[in-house]
Amino acid sequence: MLVILVTFALATRLLDDYPILPDGLRSIATAGGLEAESDLSSVFEKLTDVSQQHVPGYFLALFVWGKIAGWDPLLLRTLSVFFGILSLALIFRLGRDFVSREAGFFSIVMLASLSFYNLWYLPVRMYTLFVATGLWLIWIYLRIVVLNRTSPGHYALLFLASIAFLYSQIFSLAVGLGLAFHHLFFVAKSRHWLFVAGAGALAGVLFLPWLSTLLTGTAEIVGGEFGDIRVLSPVETATTILSLSMNASILFLGLLALSVRQVLNRDRASLALWTILIMAIAFYVAVNRATGAIDLHRSRYFVVLFPLIILLLNVGLAQLSRWKLVSLGILLFWIASGLLYQRRVGADIFVRSYNTIPVQLVERHLREDLQPGDLLAGWSGGLSFAYRTPYGGVIDYYFADDAIDIEIQHTYVLQQLDDAEISATLAERFAGYRRIWLTYELDNTARFHKLYQDALALAHARCFRDRTLAQVSIELYQRSGCD
Repeated sequence: MLVILVTFALATRLLDDYPILPDGLRSIATAGGLEAESDLSSVFEKLTDVSQQHVPGYFLALFVWGKIAGWDPLLLRTLSVFFGILSLALIFRLGRDFVSREAGFFSIVMLASLSFYNLWYLPVRMYTLFVATGLWLIWIYLRIVVLNRTSPGHYALLFLASIAFLYSQIFSLAVGLGLAFHHLFFVAKSRHWLFVAGAGALAGVLFLPWLSTLLTGTAEIVGGEFGDIRVLSPVETATTILSLSMNASILFLGLLALSVRQVLNRDRASLALWTILIMAIAFYVAVNRATGAIDLHRSRYFVVLFPLIILLLNVGLAQLSRWKLVSLGILLFWIASGLLYQRRVGADIFVRSYNTIPVQLVERHLREDLQPGDLLAGWSGGLSFAYRTPYGGVIDYYFADDAIDIEIQHTYVLQQLDDAEISATLAERFAGYRRIWLTYELDNTARFHKLYQDALALAHARCFRDRTLAQVSIELYQRSGCD
């Protein structure tokens, strides 16, 4: 409970620190949050019209949550936090039930301090749901085939967990393949084997109606949405999965190797986890070779495998249980690796909205001061505010009620131009405005700050600078002096 409460407190403290991702805007729009009135049928219509590559589970949950709690992004993010907390509880049960009581505690601490997973408590997306439903399915499955819990209630839960997981995210098929492979080749054939297979098969049949929509969406994506990306090779896919699941520390591979010993000792839970993991990675590799859909920035698709690896690490760690101080030291090293992860790797590699201008806070801060016809200008090294979805752009969402123009450039775009080109473009852009708000990150002023200031100084005077918001500067420039 202490781990859960601390994680909940840390996650909720950050709910309003970042603007939503463009994908988060898609989620809100798909669930009906941009409309005055919406119903469940409109959710399915948007998915089949615009987002055929997605399954409806998360969007239906978001629809219900939006109707209950409201459509403010801060409130919508609490749904992702809830599923994240649920995933912690489930990995604790898996570790305790199938490894050891200590492994339950170690597993929940390790998932709670896994830096890459922590990134997904905040976006309005389905990834914590993906992990939670995956853990629920594996837990129920192992209770049946390993602990021989064969009541009708367990089979009913297996069916419900299968449906929930399949409809949580398209890559649920990777873990589903691993479960099917394990059940087919490593579980004794009996009446109970048939009940498990029947529950899984029925869930698969109920998933079939959405399969044609997924195939349409996949064909369109392969046809061009991903564009020119550097697709992960099979080796890079495996190493990326291992690195992100271990807080980027290669030293934990030793624990993973130790877990193989339990497979050789015919531990059924360890065999199941290894089978699911290997088959799932093979599925990712095959799909990526066929579609070219996954590069480093889409490593979030692998997130469902990270709890499996943590559980296997704890299988290995259980081999060291007689050395309590060694086990505790390894756990503390894991936590330290997680705390240092962002400094060593950089979260913005995977989630581009971090380390960016918090435009939602800027809009709230300036709401009473903005005038029709103003320009909000600036630059950012994080989220590309120029990126647009079928439902508009992120910055349009936050400034929808403000009759102003907005032009926040991404530093990557500006870096492709020389100083003279930037100065000429800015001078032309600023010439038609009486009032210009310049906003930028305080730690991202190199080169561009002087270019913007010089371009503004041609016809505007700086009236004040506001640094009330942490790490962000807002400057007001006016033509013909300050009022």
